[in-house]
Amino acid sequence: MTAIILSGATGSLGGHLAAALLEQSHPVIYCLVRATDTATADRRLRNRMAEVGSDDPARLVAVPANLESPRLGVPPQVWKTLTDQVTRIFHCAASVHLTATYAQLAPANVGGTRELIGLATAIAERSGSPVGFHYVSTLAVFLDSVKAGLAEVDETTRPSMETAGELGYPRSKVAAERVVARAADSGVVSTVYRPGLVTGHSVTGDTSSSDLLMPVLRAMVAIGYAPDRAEAVPGEAVDLVARHIAGLSVGRTGGQAYHMVKPRPVSLMHAFDALRRAGYPLAEVSPEKWWELAAHRREDPEVAPLMHMGPIGRRMLGLEPGYLLPSFRSDHTYGVLRCALPEPAALDEGFFDRLVAHGLTRFAPPPKG
Repeated sequence: MTAIILSGATGSLGGHLAAALLEQSHPVIYCLVRATDTATADRRLRNRMAEVGSDDPARLVAVPANLESPRLGVPPQVWKTLTDQVTRIFHCAASVHLTATYAQLAPANVGGTRELIGLATAIAERSGSPVGFHYVSTLAVFLDSVKAGLAEVDETTRPSMETAGELGYPRSKVAAERVVARAADSGVVSTVYRPGLVTGHSVTGDTSSSDLLMPVLRAMVAIGYAPDRAEAVPGEAVDLVARHIAGLSVGRTGGQAYHMVKPRPVSLMHAFDALRRAGYPLAEVSPEKWWELAAHRREDPEVAPLMHMGPIGRRMLGLEPGYLLPSFRSDHTYGVLRCALPEPAALDEGFFDRLVAHGLTRFAPPPKG
């Protein structure tokens, strides 16, 4: 294999994807890092890989870049090096702000994708060969599918602004997917990966601030109550999402989409039960009453992150009366995975116990006695 490009390696999923790609035989993985100089880019990359627990500085090379700038903000000589050596691009970087508008997110999420597609096109023109473009999108492009008339979506369903709904983040990812799809006429062979809820590491429970479960769990501990019911959401462990993307990228033609979630949605009640097993005394109230208690404590540092999630937090708890999640199917994805990779670990009681132990008990121990 020849060199590849990875964007987003300093992020939660991107760091694990970098580790998964290191297990393959790529001689060099150029990691585009938001920075103005090589030293800063390298420091950010090394720090992230130390957190992940996997690194190879000789193969994992930091390249300072800015996805919002023309030609990624890289010097002409770096652009030439990339076009001469790279044959595949993995685009995992994104601006993820759940309450931001489309206009605020489009420069990074749509414009950045367009710049990387421009690089892929330049590579295809130089080499005369197709370039693999592996784009990490999100299942949030189907957040409002039921309202749009689709009660079930699978890997063949095409997202639209109607299926994405009114929130800026999923709309920006729909627009980015369209940029990727249009590049097919320019020698770019694309594959789209759509994760759902990306939660902790399947073995260690290690998680990050981008794990949407953690604000909910932290708020519960802070107010001492838990909802007596919650939604089941499509999800997967962060390391398994990364491993599956890396595995699915090898030896297959493009033009496909994969849904990076378990075949069955994950009940958030499992996480609530894990809090109690860890020793947190949580009384049960209705989701409506629980949200009222949380909103009353919105200035509490342990509750504020949930409030900052906007309508997504309410939707996870089933508090939007007119909102229904579609049925997310990943049958094709898991059919391929079962042929290529070992059976993935389940998100069972043990997993949620590890998630709570890593994400909460080390920082906010349960009360003694």
